[in-house]
Amino acid sequence: MAISKITGVEWDNIVKASGIAKASVAKAGGVDAPADATHSPLWVVVGSNKLAYSTDQDAATWTEVTTNAAAFKDLTFGKNSNGVDAWYGCSTSDANGFAYSTDVTVADSWTTVNPPGSGGGTAIEYGELSSSLVMGREHENYTIRRSTDYGINWTDSTIQTGAGNSKATDSLATDGNGIWVAGMGSLGIVLKSFDDGINWYKSKDLGSDKHLGVEYANGVWVATEEGETINICTDVGADTNEDTWTQISPPTWQRPADAITHVSGNTWMLGATRRNMYKSVDNGANWTAVTSLTNHAATSAQTNNNAYSMASDGTNVVATGRNGYINVSTDLGSTWRTAHTMSSNTHTVAVEYNKIKPF
Repeated sequence: MAISKITGVEWDNIVKASGIAKASVAKAGGVDAPADATHSPLWVVVGSNKLAYSTDQDAATWTEVTTNAAAFKDLTFGKNSNGVDAWYGCSTSDANGFAYSTDVTVADSWTTVNPPGSGGGTAIEYGELSSSLVMGREHENYTIRRSTDYGINWTDSTIQTGAGNSKATDSLATDGNGIWVAGMGSLGIVLKSFDDGINWYKSKDLGSDKHLGVEYANGVWVATEEGETINICTDVGADTNEDTWTQISPPTWQRPADAITHVSGNTWMLGATRRNMYKSVDNGANWTAVTSLTNHAATSAQTNNNAYSMASDGTNVVATGRNGYINVSTDLGSTWRTAHTMSSNTHTVAVEYNKIKPF
């Protein structure tokens, strides 16, 4: 017999047990940890109502479908109430602001939900602690919503006094243990929650009015500002105080946008303007240029093939965005190949891999 649950949490959903990383847990209550089942890779890219997926380990082959969901704005991977793999997406469409599917390979598999209140979703993330979903909105009031029943019902989170005049949420990230950050790009403010998304406080005012991308992994929070700087924080406190974020000068004048992903260990990658790509091997403290994405335009178009979103499985990196190009690197950006181009060159806004973040 092997461990099936720890304190009521399914083994597949566990990140840590008593502060010990899952990979290092050998026994619990005298019961051996199970050997992890072979992981079947699934990469998913979305844009408008189109979706492309790849089941190759290195994302070499992509299949495209036109979904029954509204225009996607963001995507996240998690579990549903039965512990089954599920994909959750949001849209700026008021009537269909949220959608979910357990089989993205089927075009009409998405169930849509109309969350209460005005304004659709602009960012969404799955949190492992309580299987919660947090969705940022485009509306200025009650900017963030939260669901604890896998997106069927939603409640407005509370933006506490002093957090700033909240605007649209550009991005969300969580440590999987109840701490969240949100990039409020129209004001350059990073919000934080330490009660699993119920209440939000100001973590830092980065002093920018640009798009913000945020991500968490390996003990560090990384926030990118379009046209400004990279910012890292190693301690988002479980308190109402503002946190210490360290600003890092951009690698070159082609400064980072919001596409960022953790690869493994201390290695991160981000995508910037004009197809420029960068890598950090010291947990975000320093960044160096790697090979840029290919310009597929007949002219020197500055925005062609710019990365809007990035994801990694721990080895391979996928970058996708402007004009629907899906770019794959198997060597941390030394080389890139364009593995697929969305029909009609539809811009793609999000790419995800089927593991619960952070991993």
